[in-house]
Amino acid sequence: MRKTLIAAVLIAASMGAPPAATAETLRFGSDLAGWSVVQFPGIAPAHFAATDDATLSIATDRAAGMLWHPLSGTTQHARTARWRWRVDEGVAPTDLTRRGADDRAIGIYFVFSDRPEPATGPLETLASSAVTALVYVFGGDRPRGTVIASPHMGARGKFIALRGADAGKRVWFDETVELAPDYMRAFGRKMPTLIGIAISSDSDDSRARNRASVQTLVVE
Repeated sequence: MRKTLIAAVLIAASMGAPPAATAETLRFGSDLAGWSVVQFPGIAPAHFAATDDATLSIATDRAAGMLWHPLSGTTQHARTARWRWRVDEGVAPTDLTRRGADDRAIGIYFVFSDRPEPATGPLETLASSAVTALVYVFGGDRPRGTVIASPHMGARGKFIALRGADAGKRVWFDETVELAPDYMRAFGRKMPTLIGIAISSDSDDSRARNRASVQTLVVE
């Protein structure tokens, strides 16, 4: 009888839990298939190119832009992400809280929603009141782990500093992040469904340039 009750409890718990995510490496490929290049009105565009299937090169010259990848299926329930990144040239340390002065070499956006989003463009998705974004940043002037309110998304966007602008150049850094605890720390509530990932670079405010790379981006 006791074993039957335990089995029933475990089954009920599993039915209420989201499906487990399977590890997925986000590929870039020669033509960035599955990714959308996003340009910002009135700003020179960033340049994104695949160095190989797992490596993205990024260049901005007094420019800014974003690369967007929607997610579906079990990947939407990912709890962990890992990647490698490096900056060969980057903007000087900036105050990431100041709109118009928040340039950074790389930002990796994990975009969440409380409800299914209609099929809209990346900028429309990010502007939705149901959408929040957790952004891990290589750049800025804050210590590692600092949570920073986005000057563009307000309460719906939070930056987490991982590497400052003064980190070593031409060096690969490995990162692993736990999305759910970081989301709770940033927003004070349970993490919603992960609907997309974006990679950005920004140097238009400082009139400078970035040369950077992201490699082996995995969610699981």
